[in-house]
Amino acid sequence: MLLKLKIDALESVDEAFRPLYEKDGDAFKLKVEGVEDTSALKGALDKERKARADLEKKVKRWESLGKSDEEIAELLKATEEAERKKAEADGDHQKILKQLQDKWAKEKADLEAELTAARSSERGAIIGTSVMSALTKAGATEEGIDLLPDRLAGRIKYETEDGKRVLKIMQADGETPMAGSGKDGTATFDDLVKEAVAKWPSLFKGANQSGGGKQPDNAGGAGAKKKSDFKSEKDRAAWVEKNGFDAYKALPD
Repeated sequence: MLLKLKIDALESVDEAFRPLYEKDGDAFKLKVEGVEDTSALKGALDKERKARADLEKKVKRWESLGKSDEEIAELLKATEEAERKKAEADGDHQKILKQLQDKWAKEKADLEAELTAARSSERGAIIGTSVMSALTKAGATEEGIDLLPDRLAGRIKYETEDGKRVLKIMQADGETPMAGSGKDGTATFDDLVKEAVAKWPSLFKGANQSGGGKQPDNAGGAGAKKKSDFKSEKDRAAWVEKNGFDAYKALPD
């Protein structure tokens, strides 16, 4: 007599063989070694096949309507609206609330996706115009034009102040505003590129040419009384690091 690997009830086999089975969920499994139980895997496979078959049936039903994706979307929207009105008429407030919550959640997700895309586009436009313009004006080499935009992009920070988008150029730490020749003592794209010239002179035409002579007495901007006293962005940055950005903003132009 051949014994089945799995049975639904012990009564389905002779009493003499029942001790050979053990409980396995709602059924009983034959206690043997060296035989892998693939029932769970087969069950998952059957479930997947059924889900796929059901999906194919649904797709065929949609295709049989002979309508475009847009027309089907309109039909679904009309059906949703009809269900909402029916729920209102029946006084099913929980269903109405659930529909509204789902709708709001989708609208929020769509808006967040649009905002992310808009900010990415905004950043790309800034890098593609302002940064590139400043690099070109500073005489960046072909290699500099290729390498520096992405590197300098990390120094550009966007914030929202009073409902408006504000662009700020930061120091290398990415947190402290960079001082410069712009409004309120903030840095401009030209200031950012001037720093790049000092840091990577090989990426700019003629930047490696340097003359002799002693350093000016106010090296590091130590004796600066106004913003125009700084001889280089390096001196300006050193002064701000020592005295603070607020003190720099208080200096006259």
